[in-house]
Amino acid sequence: MTMPPKTGTTIPGTRTRLSWTMLGLAALTWLGLWYLTPGLLANGAGKFFTSDADVSILIETIMAFIIVIVLLLAHPRYNRVLFARSWSSWLYALPLVLAFTVPFRYELEAPVALYMFWMTVSVFWQNYLTFGLLQSYLRERLPPWGVLAASAVMFWLGHAVFLPQSFAPVHVLPSLSILALGFVLASLRLGLKTLHLNLALHLSFYFFLVA
Repeated sequence: MTMPPKTGTTIPGTRTRLSWTMLGLAALTWLGLWYLTPGLLANGAGKFFTSDADVSILIETIMAFIIVIVLLLAHPRYNRVLFARSWSSWLYALPLVLAFTVPFRYELEAPVALYMFWMTVSVFWQNYLTFGLLQSYLRERLPPWGVLAASAVMFWLGHAVFLPQSFAPVHVLPSLSILALGFVLASLRLGLKTLHLNLALHLSFYFFLVA
């Protein structure tokens, strides 16, 4: 005779039912953290400490770095999947090679070292929050199509809410483009399980477009 599971336990291979309240809380938590994305806002968290643009970005980058370390330490179960050994790990060679070329092509106002630190933390932060933690949380509670749609919409929402001048629904083409990018990144994470490809491609993009 098979005994029923104890209250509060989850049968392996099953999903926990996700209520609208829990989904709303997850979305609000994600938006709150997304607000701290380094350099996302002209009047971001760094501006509470200084009016200097470079110092402000540095402060925001250090804040995000500390928070993401805490999040990494708090989610070892998810991390074992997100950063598991994979053939896609070799793709980090691409942003690494591009990183060596950045100083020779760099034309932005911010110091090149600050730019590289900022982009590295920002790319990891964005992908880990959305396609790492949020998508892992949703994967335990929604079918694959729901995970894909919710992750992509949240990725778009973060841009639309905090950068409405570029990605609000009234800006149809940019808005659809960022939504499509969300679907692509969510699909890669869903298909490969790890974050290696997402991180390598996203970081390569920023290390390539520095002029």
